[in-house]
Amino acid sequence: MTWKMDRRDILKATSLYAATLSIPLFCSATEMIRKGRLIKGRKVNVAAIGCGSKGAGDIVACEEENVVALCDVDFEFAGQDNEDNDWGPNPLRRFPKARRYQDYRRMLREMDDQIDAVTISTPDHMHFPPAMMAIEMGKHVFLQKPLTHTVQEARLLAVAARKHEVVTVMGNQGHCGEGIRRAKEWVQQGFLGDVQEVHIWSGCPEWPQGFQNMPEPQRVPGHLDWNLWLGVAPKRPYNEIYHPNDWRAWWDFGNGALGDMGCHMMDAPFWALDLQYPTSVMAKAQGGSLLSGPKKSIVTYEFPARGTMPPVTLKWYDGGNKPPRPKEITARRWRKRPWGQYWVGSRSTMYDSSEYCDSPTILSQARMKKPKRTIPRIPSGRPQIEWLTAIKGQGPRPGSNFAYAGPLTEVVLLGNIAVRLSGKQLTWDAQKLRFANSEEANALLTKAYRKF
Repeated sequence: MTWKMDRRDILKATSLYAATLSIPLFCSATEMIRKGRLIKGRKVNVAAIGCGSKGAGDIVACEEENVVALCDVDFEFAGQDNEDNDWGPNPLRRFPKARRYQDYRRMLREMDDQIDAVTISTPDHMHFPPAMMAIEMGKHVFLQKPLTHTVQEARLLAVAARKHEVVTVMGNQGHCGEGIRRAKEWVQQGFLGDVQEVHIWSGCPEWPQGFQNMPEPQRVPGHLDWNLWLGVAPKRPYNEIYHPNDWRAWWDFGNGALGDMGCHMMDAPFWALDLQYPTSVMAKAQGGSLLSGPKKSIVTYEFPARGTMPPVTLKWYDGGNKPPRPKEITARRWRKRPWGQYWVGSRSTMYDSSEYCDSPTILSQARMKKPKRTIPRIPSGRPQIEWLTAIKGQGPRPGSNFAYAGPLTEVVLLGNIAVRLSGKQLTWDAQKLRFANSEEANALLTKAYRKF
């Protein structure tokens, strides 16, 4: 099981990937997907890879189609009702006729001609392997955020989705919302002026982090296939600290606070300001280790000018760190909001206090005129429905398709490399897919895969 590439392969993938950047966001599905890939005249046959917690909500959102298979390494956990399942009963009760598997590879091979599309909602380290396998088999893919565990994986998935002409979307639901569209229209119509500063702060990590040592081995529960849960990650003994919920703290499995929320909270400025790739990234992190993410961090990205748009400094804050308070926001209001962002423009400052840029406001309302509504809205506001609609040729390709989500994820994960090398300013060359000034950082762009 190897996807590591030599430099020639990376450069080839990079050139292929560049072609995805020229595709209009709101083109019709048939412009992007082979007609044979579209599902017309019947329901879409959907399978889930990872159907507990967030995965439950993802597959239950597809209930109007045919849910034909459920795959999970721990069906006891997947069968629990939980707070992330906002769509109704757990999937085991909702889809009793769906075939069950623990190994996604077996499911995809045995049910190849019965599966049109898959939702993938696993820990970060197991996003890429099933997604790549499904795409290469011609399946449409809904994949939770962050798109991948490493920068190289994000680049490869974007290339593969383009090559195999399937409908893809990353599960950053804010991209379907009203708020992100309003923010982009404000930028396009000049309400903010030239934006050169973006500050984003997150209430995460909401789980313990900063571990310095491996936990003590514990007995593997009988309902969990620990080998399949580890997947491509290095072998280690089981401990309940990893599964089911706190794997995000560990670099072998997750991407810490930035990886958890970066694809949500950076989405609006990344799209509205057309940020693309940074030229440099630097972090100041506290309490991290070679094993685990930090307790708090500040990450600074420098983005170059884009056409007539000026350079942008974007700062990410987590673990209780926050940026300076804009004078227009009261201290009481400021203290109450553990999440938020503001963009400093030459005319106005835009502020939002949500996780997904749901309700942005312009702080200098005196200058505010009514903006024109120019960007299409998503009627359902749900990425799963946007994805299924495109699969059936009834709507445009999803906004957070892999051609878009790939670069966004790369930016987020570049920040994590800076976090792991705290205090070092890293110079990024997106075309060559490497840091110009650090082989230590380049080694973190990819990873070795364990055979399992």
